[in-house]
Amino acid sequence: MDREKEGTEAEDKRVSVAETDKQMHEGAAPLEDDIWMEEEDDEDAPPPRRKWIRNAVLVFLAAALVGNILAFWPRIYNRETLPFLFKSGEISSREDIQGYKEAIVQIGSDKGKGTGFHISNGYIVTNYHVIVDNAFTVVQFPDRSPGYEAELEAADPELDIAILKVDLGGEELPYIEIERERPWEAGDSVFVIGNPLYFSQIAGEGKLIGLVPIRNRPKPALAIDAQIFKGHSGSPVINERGNVVAVVYATTELDREGGRMKAGLAVPVDDMDDLLRRMP
Repeated sequence: MDREKEGTEAEDKRVSVAETDKQMHEGAAPLEDDIWMEEEDDEDAPPPRRKWIRNAVLVFLAAALVGNILAFWPRIYNRETLPFLFKSGEISSREDIQGYKEAIVQIGSDKGKGTGFHISNGYIVTNYHVIVDNAFTVVQFPDRSPGYEAELEAADPELDIAILKVDLGGEELPYIEIERERPWEAGDSVFVIGNPLYFSQIAGEGKLIGLVPIRNRPKPALAIDAQIFKGHSGSPVINERGNVVAVVYATTELDREGGRMKAGLAVPVDDMDDLLRRMP
């Protein structure tokens, strides 16, 4: 009996060990799968060096972007332009100025941008130097897209005046009148609306100074005591009746009250009469 019992116990031990081995063997497969999955995740993740390089590149690009903004910002917003922009916001709240703005266009080309204004039936007045030798010329009305391809209708290079024609497809767009009844006088208050620097539809105000002789020009120019910047070329000078009396084309410095002052120069509409009469 003792031998039989001992044999039975030994057999039970062998079975228990075999089952334990089987359980350990069966339990090993999931463990191996877990280890394999972890190894796959490690392969998919970028190595630490690759992560460091990527983060360094992102930091460099962000720093370069911020640097460019900080370098460019003073060129746009400075002691000269900020008061000008604030004044434009104040003037532009007027209903009549808002109406004038609808006829002021931006003239874009492969060389840059300038200003013009619509006088009727798709005819746009601007400076000759704004459109000369352009590969293309596009006229953009405010709040309208796309722009209109423009063709040169008439020009006087000596006066620096050009008249463009765009096909409006029968659509009637806002326009601004040329002053033909009341001549301008020195001291008159005027408005200048244009697309100076990096801005568009900027309104300024000033006063007419009078005619000044300009070298290499057939006729004197009309000087204006108003802030004029690059991009104002082709901007209309508008009197208090809402009519155009001149077209801005440049700036100069004048002797004034014992000092020098910066002034805008414009072509009086009287000098453009021959060109304007060609328009239907």
